[in-house]
Amino acid sequence: MPKSLLLAAALLCSICFTAQAQHSSLFASYDCREHAEFFYSAPVEEVIVTDADVTVSLEVEEAVEAIDTLNGWKHWQYVENFHFGKDRGAMPMITDLNALHPYFRDRIKTLIETCEAKGITLAVVESYRTHAKQNEYKVMGKKYTNSGAGKSKHQYGLAVDVVPVVNGVAVWDNKALWKSVGVEGEKLGLRWGGRWRKPYDPGHFEWTGGLTSSHLAVGVLPPVPRVEDLYPCMAQDVRVLRRYWKEWETAQSAVTRK
Repeated sequence: MPKSLLLAAALLCSICFTAQAQHSSLFASYDCREHAEFFYSAPVEEVIVTDADVTVSLEVEEAVEAIDTLNGWKHWQYVENFHFGKDRGAMPMITDLNALHPYFRDRIKTLIETCEAKGITLAVVESYRTHAKQNEYKVMGKKYTNSGAGKSKHQYGLAVDVVPVVNGVAVWDNKALWKSVGVEGEKLGLRWGGRWRKPYDPGHFEWTGGLTSSHLAVGVLPPVPRVEDLYPCMAQDVRVLRRYWKEWETAQSAVTRK
């Protein structure tokens, strides 16, 4: 075969191979909807140069990670009955401080830290409480609660139950110890259940900014000092909390129906 024909054949094979490689990689079909994991902002233009010096202009959108505000409630900490040595009903108790109103949550964190500095270890027995769980306590009798569903500050993330722990054991009956804890809570502006007679509830702390359960039931929020400076995202945080509370309510109500 003449040399010129051999060169032409080699060139043709090279072109075919290059075209096949481009078609199988750069220009292969790709459905981005099957792989979408992010929300996107304004498109940014990127220039891609191929081996054949063909310039292709593609629009590539800059990725911004989405914040999950739907499933956080599934990760809240909770405990089962008798975890702290007392019968507290069949439904789990939410113990996560993230389930509380942001301002009140910070008061409780400060209470725990202050008591820790004084050598008193506090465990969270229950933070947010669903209407279903409140009804369970109501059925269990007055030694548990006098309040029905929606009447407790727990249903609005504005109450918490704690207990001192000594050598790994919950201590419920040491009045001197309770008083030390209660006084520290009152210094933070919290209402302490140890001042109540019926029921005497020394592990209970709450804060409502002067509002009643009737106010809270219609969505009124307690006033927070310096809210714009200290809690600029308060409204958004509360909306997410209410969504999470609703999910827990649905879950525990389903248990009640069974």
